[in-house]
Amino acid sequence: MTMLNNRGEGSSLTQTLANKTASECKKTGISVAQLAHASAIDVERLHSIMDGKATEITLREIAGLALGLGTSLAVLLGDS
Repeated sequence: MTMLNNRGEGSSLTQTLANKTASECKKTGISVAQLAHASAIDVERLHSIMDGKATEITLREIAGLALGLGTSLAVLLGDS
């Protein structure tokens, strides 16, 4: 799936999620290990998501990331 930004440039949803998750981790000061625990996602799987290499990312995983980071799904999916 490809999303277009306001300039009409495309990026994959997977890459957007990876970028936003990393950005929110830096913003909140949470480590990958802490986020893995808070989101109930295995550390290796979380690294895969944050590297943009994960396939078949589930809604449960995205919701867990949002909850663990204290942000919304919209933010993680680049809609804000």
